[in-house]
Parts: sequence; structure tokens; C-alpha cells
Amino acid sequence: MKRVVITGMGVVSPIACEKNAFWEKILNGESGINDLTKLEPSHFKGITKAAEVHLEKEYTNQELITHFHPFGKAVTYTAAAVEMGLKDAGLETKFTSKNNYGIILGTTNGNQDIVERIVDEWDLEMDHAPFHQEAKEILDYFRPIELSSGIAKYFNLGGSNMVIPTACAAGNYAIGTAYSMIQEGRSPLIIAGGADPFTRSCYTVFYRLGAMSKDYCKPFDQNRTGMIVGEGAAILILEELEHALARGARIYGEIKGYGLACDAYDPTAPDPEGSGATLSMRNALVSSHIDKKNITYVSAHGTGTKANDAHEVKAMTNVFGEDIKTLYVNGIKSMLGHCMGAASALEAVTSLLSLYHQQIPRNRNTEKIDESFNTHFQLQPPVEKEYHVEHVLSNSFAFGGNICSVIFSKYENNNQ
Repeated sequence: MKRVVITGMGVVSPIACEKNAFWEKILNGESGINDLTKLEPSHFKGITKAAEVHLEKEYTNQELITHFHPFGKAVTYTAAAVEMGLKDAGLETKFTSKNNYGIILGTTNGNQDIVERIVDEWDLEMDHAPFHQEAKEILDYFRPIELSSGIAKYFNLGGSNMVIPTACAAGNYAIGTAYSMIQEGRSPLIIAGGADPFTRSCYTVFYRLGAMSKDYCKPFDQNRTGMIVGEGAAILILEELEHALARGARIYGEIKGYGLACDAYDPTAPDPEGSGATLSMRNALVSSHIDKKNITYVSAHGTGTKANDAHEVKAMTNVFGEDIKTLYVNGIKSMLGHCMGAASALEAVTSLLSLYHQQIPRNRNTEKIDESFNTHFQLQPPVEKEYHVEHVLSNSFAFGGNICSVIFSKYENNNQ
């Protein structure tokens, strides 16, 4: 089977819309969680924090932003991340000839913001030409497949393109699917990741579920009070190893394997016994042929909600046993909020930069592990000048019990 490496990355996030700035702020523990501005705060009774993206302030390619404006924010964020990722990989930012390069994207809300734009800007009872002409032009871009097909057309990607809507695990699903396709020889290069816009419907759902914190996201903390809704996009350039080496590409890391599972338990609540997450992590370890003792750290889903964090810890205990006590567990949603379909893609970028730079991000806000877990793990990396980051297991969980775990590894020239 072919080896699959990552040669480029692009980031649009609440803390930065550029990979190097993103990594610097992650290492510094900076937060992108601020006061809600994209919705009217008074509608939400004290739940007024959000992790918003303001791409126009940080990204200079106005032509790209203008071109993708009708598509909605998720597609615009993705396009910016793809352009940055292609440039980072040393590739053309628009391919000039047909190729077998693909794009696979994960999302939770897709182009839902287009529907909300129509509702906000148009009288839906209007029955004359301007509505039908102008609104129809916007609605033409509502279809979920526009998330990948619009990108494929703009960048001239001739290979497979698809959208995977497995909610908050979708970024990892896209990365895992792309990995499998390259490994099987179906394509030498696939752009994969996830994207989601900030929408009223998403914010309201989590508000009504009582899942959001009034102030901070504190993954696994004794006093955690919930998650924070975020948005953004992140992409990886996945390449077959020989294809990457032939063009002298820089290699950030390698995908060794991934695991999929389903709780098959509840539309929104996770299985308290962690059945799906346990199976997903075990499947990833088997797929990658890596012993659990060799995992440097777990990039956790870590939403900061009572149920989800407890479920993840239960699953990690099932998988790692007593070894969990010495395992470092990192949760960057404390800085980024929960960026839905983009969440695990952003966590993949962090995992790969950790492997490439041999640095480990610290946790923010988490001060004391919840005593009800009946176990303990490491909240902060060891205080050392040099780290040896070999393998990172990245978890992502979603409504419907969708679960995906991916193992990213340090690239070694002689690694077979």
C-alpha cells in the first residue's frame, strides 16, 4: 500500500487566518473566543460568547473573496484555506492543466448561511421578478456539493470531489477518506479538510440544548460549563509519498491509519460507556500498526461539555488502561471554540505542526481534572527543552454518534 504524507496546510480560524500565525498563537495559548457580534446577543439570555472568523481583515486576496461571495462563508473560508495550502505545498495556486487531484471536504452546516441570508434580506412573500432573479442566483449555490465542486472548478481539480456531512467529525472523515483513496492508488494528491460558517441555526441549537458556556471552554475541568460555538476552515494537502518526493516537497508528517465507529446510541448524546470512541481509537491503532504505548499524546475532541468529556475519558481509559495516567491529552477548543466541521481539520493541522516542529501545545483554562472521571492524565506536556513527538491520535466526535480517530506520525525517510 502507498504511504500518504502531508505537504501543505491552510488555516482560516478564530485566532488567525494563516498557518504560521495560527501555530504561534496556539503555542502561546491565545484565545479566539470573544463577545458575539454576528448575531443579536440579547436573544440569548447571557450566552453571548463565540469564536468568530473575520477573514476580510486578515486575508488580502480580494478577488477570491469577491468570486466566492455568492457561495456562502464556508466555501469562501475553504477557498482561502485551499489557496494558502497549495502555496504552502509549493504547488500552483490554480492548476493550469487537467489532473487527477481531488478534493474531499467535511461539514456540519454546509451552506446554511445562504438560507439565513435569504430569510434576512428578502420578503419571502414577494412575488415579482427581482426576488425570483436575485434570490435564485444566491440559492443556486445552496447545494451542499457546492462546497467542493465550486472549489474544484476554481482551482481546476480534475479528480474526485465530495462533501462528507458527518457533523463535527466530518473533517477527520474527509482526511481519512482521502488517505484511503491515495493509499489505494486512486489519486496522487487530494485536498482534504473541513469547513463551517457561523450560523444562527447552529448557535441556537446549542443554546437550546443548554450546551454552551457563558464564559470559557474548559475541556475535562472539574468546573467546566460547556462549549463555545466557532467557525472556520482548515485543509491538508495529502500526497502519495513518491509523488511528493519527486517534486522535492516539504513533508510535515504522515498519516498512519484511522478508525471509524458509531455510538448507535442517541441523536445528540454520546454513549456514556464510550463504545463508539473506544472502537474508533482501537481501529485506528490496528490500522496504523502502532502500539498504544507509542502514542505521544491524544488530540482530544474535548468540547468542555459534561457528557462529551466524560464519554471521551471513559473511552480513553478503555483503550489505554493504566497508561492513561502518563498520557498527555490536549484540547484546543479552549482557544478556538468548537468550529463544527472544521474542528477536527484544525486539530489535524495542530497535530502535524506539533510533529513537524517537535513542540507540544499546552492546555488553556483546564485547571483540575474532573474527579468523577476516577482517573488522571497529564494536562500539560512535560517541562522539557526538547520533545520527542512521534505519533498523535486525533479524536473527533459528532451528533448521530459519528466518530473518527486519525493517527498522524512523524515522517521518517526509512519508515516502512
